[in-house]
Amino acid sequence: MKHIREYFFAAAMMFAGIACNDDTASTDVPAEMDKQFILSASDAGLFEVNAGQVASSKGTTSVIKGFGKQLLDKHTEINQELMKLANNANVDLATTLPDARQQQLDTLSGLTGMAFDTTYIKMMVSTHEEIVNLYEIQAATGGNPDLKTFASDKLSGLRAHLETAKSIRDSIQ
Repeated sequence: MKHIREYFFAAAMMFAGIACNDDTASTDVPAEMDKQFILSASDAGLFEVNAGQVASSKGTTSVIKGFGKQLLDKHTEINQELMKLANNANVDLATTLPDARQQQLDTLSGLTGMAFDTTYIKMMVSTHEEIVNLYEIQAATGGNPDLKTFASDKLSGLRAHLETAKSIRDSIQ
């Protein structure tokens, strides 16, 4: 989502400005950006897990159900790894979705049939575009080497999810 990219850019600019005024603040910029990555990645991952649960039970086709189950499983693994990294970085993760993501999930949960399938797959394309962008930024500019490696290592799988989602979207439109 554009908002994540804009947030990272705004945060980077804000902290860069602070760093220019105070030499001690410059060491906090990478740490704050890493923290924002952890929080954003966790929110996105939690949404993927919840949406995957819904899709694996409400999808009308085996393709949607199977993709939902795949995302549920894979993002659960990613979230568990991220949780360990968050603990190491002393970052507390939310256990519930932010309001905007919860509204998306509620909307999705209220749909049935092809309306569900098409909305779900469009959401998966959109959220995976956001996630890939988020992980690319972290892999390229993150300050914490463990988080950079984590983001870099997950990118190929996340890109594959995005391509699969696009392929499914194109096949049902």
